[in-house]
Amino acid sequence: MSISLVSPEIILAFAWRQSLLSWRISKKCKVVEGWTLVHSYFVAMGGFFDPSKGEGSAVDPNDLQRYPGIIEKTGNTRKAAITKKQILDRSKGDAFSKFLIVLQLLWFITQYVGRWASHLHRSQLETMTLAYAALSLFVYVFWWHKPVNIQFPIHVTEESPSVPPTSETNVDQPTAEMETDADPMSLVQVSEPEVLELLFILTATGMIFGGIHCLAWSFPFPTRREMILWRVSAIYITVAPTFLFLIVGGIELLIVVLILVLPPLVYAAARVILVVLTLSSLRSPPPSLYQTPSWSSFLPHFG
Repeated sequence: MSISLVSPEIILAFAWRQSLLSWRISKKCKVVEGWTLVHSYFVAMGGFFDPSKGEGSAVDPNDLQRYPGIIEKTGNTRKAAITKKQILDRSKGDAFSKFLIVLQLLWFITQYVGRWASHLHRSQLETMTLAYAALSLFVYVFWWHKPVNIQFPIHVTEESPSVPPTSETNVDQPTAEMETDADPMSLVQVSEPEVLELLFILTATGMIFGGIHCLAWSFPFPTRREMILWRVSAIYITVAPTFLFLIVGGIELLIVVLILVLPPLVYAAARVILVVLTLSSLRSPPPSLYQTPSWSSFLPHFG
């Protein structure tokens, strides 16, 4: 929660990375009967836990076939041991609740654009909320199939190395292998193009988040000093994400330290300044701030 308040683009990048891993797990487990994207998200978020490997030992996505509690093996067939409904039963949200939140975010964005088109005043608080709402929409898209706020994992036990044949197992036929058996490290390795893509997402979303704050450039502020602080802070959080690309290039160690240490501290200070200025600007709002667009009353909505 603290990270999302200071730097929500990090949460968005994490959501993208987790959605990519979940998609890969689903691709590898496409031969497993009953396996869905919800299962893949549950694996990616550490939903399966192996108590024999110590505290905090979530099941490795590459070792799913070793756990009968995750994937049941019967002859040359594979089946998900946990159904989608059983996983979603632990979730604190469903598609309907997510849809309502997305609808509410879209309504707020529409209201903001409508106030801008009607030449009504927008407050700094609305502008900051617009920046969070824009990034939250992408987060909900990436995490649409992810179970929400599951507190306790499912305990599973790894099968023994040698399993004696049973009447249900045909030892004469080769067992169907999951695609993970061909390349067991393919899920966890991060290639250089993926790193660049992740840096691009962090940079792009960071610039979007900061750029939306720049919409309040000409808004009235109680004092000139607050206006200058807002503009400087908004410009910095818009430009600062581009420093990420400098880390990839061949630069000296001292510059790397400066890039890794100083910008995050200054960025956090700029974000705190924007929050303080957002709240302080509400002490003397213009009268037009309390006006609503006339067209909004004709559309059915809540709040």
